Amino acid sequence: DGIIDESELPIALGATLDFYAGSDRSVTLSPRAPGVYDLSKLYPDDAVVAVGPVQLGSQWYASQFPEGQFAVDAGGGLDGIYHQDATALWLDGQASQTENPPAGKTLVTYANPIPILRFPLHDGETYSTTEALVNTTIDGLPLQGTDEVDADVALGAELDVPYVQFSPILRVRTNSIRTPSTGGSVNKRVTLFMFECFGEVARAESNENEPDADFTTAAYLRRFALGAPSENRSAPPRGGVGVGP
Repeated sequence: DGIIDESELPIALGATLDFYAGSDRSVTLSPRAPGVYDLSKLYPDDAVVAVGPVQLGSQWYASQFPEGQFAVDAGGGLDGIYHQDATALWLDGQASQTENPPAGKTLVTYANPIPILRFPLHDGETYSTTEALVNTTIDGLPLQGTDEVDADVALGAELDVPYVQFSPILRVRTNSIRTPSTGGSVNKRVTLFMFECFGEVARAESNENEPDADFTTAAYLRRFALGAPSENRSAPPRGGVGVGP
């Protein structure tokens, strides 16, 4: 019906889906026909990555997120920590996957979790949230400031990815803005395509400080991979179900 509520976005702990993934891709995020989006092009250097949620519990940072339920690889040696209820998929924070990596520990926590997907997701929905960074460390250095996430949702008739068409779909565009207490802000845009009872089927992430909501160069592009050949498989996976700054 083109609406996604909490029951139609199940969190299958320990399960994974395969995605075609690659960096520095030219993309067309505006529809090629009314409500029709095309991300079906295959690239010779696409990797196949397995992405899925892992239960929160044994990670070094688990005690810092009392509301957290699961973690997903967020790229760059980071995990995104989330929980989900009937009202939203919430971003609790981010953390380096190891406590003391060579670049230094990262631990991002908020005064309150940030809603990444508000339920029910539906056409025309918009929302914006700003939360203060609390006891936050980035690459071993303390950081004060705020994270803001602005989102808009649009119903689409169809999304084409390699070998598969999803219809209908919901496009969720987010703009994440980190504003330190000193210095200028940095933004990153993410476009997600969501399908009922399936979850995320494609995502495109912008470079930093991208002004265009429908950006044409994706720093990272990921699409659902149906029957992907095992020789293209790559590890570790990157990215998550949400859109941390």
